Amino acid sequence: MKKILMIPLDERPCNYRFPAIMPRADFELTMAPYAYMGRKKRPADVGKLAAWLEENAGEADILILAMDTLVYGGLIPSRLHCETEQTLCARVDLLRKLRAAHPALKIYAFQTVMRCPRFTNADEEPDYYGVCGAEIHRYGRYLHKERLGILTEEERADYEAVQNIIPPEALLDYTARRETNLQVLFHTLGLVGEGIVDGFIVPQDDSAPYGFTSLDRQRVIRYLKEHGLQLTVPVYPAADDTGMTMLARAVNEMRGETPKVYVYYASAQGQFVTPSFEDRSIDATVKCQIRAAGCRRVYSLPEADILLAVNIGSEMFYEGTFEQLTAAYDVERSLAEYIEEIEYALSLGKVVAVADVAYPTHNDLELCELLRDRGLLLKIHAYAGWNTSSNTLGTVICESCLYLAGHDDAGNRYFLLHRYYDDVGYCSHARTWTDIHAVPANGCTVFVLDGPRGKCVQAAKEELMRYMGEKYPSLAALVADVDVSSPWNRTFEIDLVLQLKR
Repeated sequence: MKKILMIPLDERPCNYRFPAIMPRADFELTMAPYAYMGRKKRPADVGKLAAWLEENAGEADILILAMDTLVYGGLIPSRLHCETEQTLCARVDLLRKLRAAHPALKIYAFQTVMRCPRFTNADEEPDYYGVCGAEIHRYGRYLHKERLGILTEEERADYEAVQNIIPPEALLDYTARRETNLQVLFHTLGLVGEGIVDGFIVPQDDSAPYGFTSLDRQRVIRYLKEHGLQLTVPVYPAADDTGMTMLARAVNEMRGETPKVYVYYASAQGQFVTPSFEDRSIDATVKCQIRAAGCRRVYSLPEADILLAVNIGSEMFYEGTFEQLTAAYDVERSLAEYIEEIEYALSLGKVVAVADVAYPTHNDLELCELLRDRGLLLKIHAYAGWNTSSNTLGTVICESCLYLAGHDDAGNRYFLLHRYYDDVGYCSHARTWTDIHAVPANGCTVFVLDGPRGKCVQAAKEELMRYMGEKYPSLAALVADVDVSSPWNRTFEIDLVLQLKR
């Protein structure tokens, strides 16, 4: 049995827990010690992580490394650090040392392009982002459009206005850190070019068509072309899903298999939609996700191993009028045909993965109720509907690949139940309920609760259990209890540990 060591992007469940509870094939996965990981803005102990790798790499066959953790201490610390480029590049060079000591070791790694969110909030950003975050985002967007020669006069006027709003020291700090991180990424890519790294992905964290992240992406693509790496290093919108994508790739390559994936969209126009927080059409990202996971896209269901059923309308809305939602989801999308395609694929013995990306940050309750009513919730092999479109895609592609590899029915059922309780029960219902009811009742905010297991979290658990028991009794009948906590003491994400009935 192959042994895989993983250093995840951070300690959140999506990065630390999800890979560990995926269905199993012929491998043993060991995560970096949780005690060495950071907590939100507090970086991981990079020295202890490096020592752990050196101590254990000799017994491993495969490493999966989030370079943001190994170099900066985590995803959030990568946006906050004050380290020098020289110090950071020295941490990257641990890979060279590991390769020299263990020539047969497979090393898979990824390193993000830093995001530039459009809101004014310092929850995950430097403190000044709580004062001028939206202006920094607009500055980057206007800078990009100015370089392209497409800045309108109205935008130019706002461009000048935001430059007077952003404190010069804040803009200098922000742009200097972006430049440092980009140079460190180029240093890592140099090791990829030397063959020290066997597989590498550059995920764009929360991107947009224009702005600082897209400008950095252009420079990364230029580097890849200049160094002959454009065919081997994918660059696409992703972050919290990338560890799972690398796990799928590692297992597929370990087995010498290239699963064939057929993609079916609930809306014919859906493949052209650019999802929220991303910079390209979803179909362009789907192609990258499939290749990055070590799979191949095919264009007919009979030749496929996996059906990737993508639930998306002709547009994507956080909130919309009844007329907008009707046009996008009830006219241009056919859930009836979508469900029939899933049933047909199951009848052919295909592995079915449902990527529920119709809405940003949560799932489509209508779809899940239809899957429930048709008795399909535990017949499909992979489901996700959380956060960004790419987060969902990376999750279901990994789960479907691992199920195809090992046919671990018990492990697969557990992960499916976990997704339904998390993505459906919490993200699409209990989180909003908690924000509206429990948070104000306990004198809290959605960003600062009364503790990871406080009254807000307890109320969220009670509402989650009530909702799943009422709406999904067939699933609730399988679950004895759920341990619930909030890893970052906020409502956005939850950590669930399901205890199943025997």
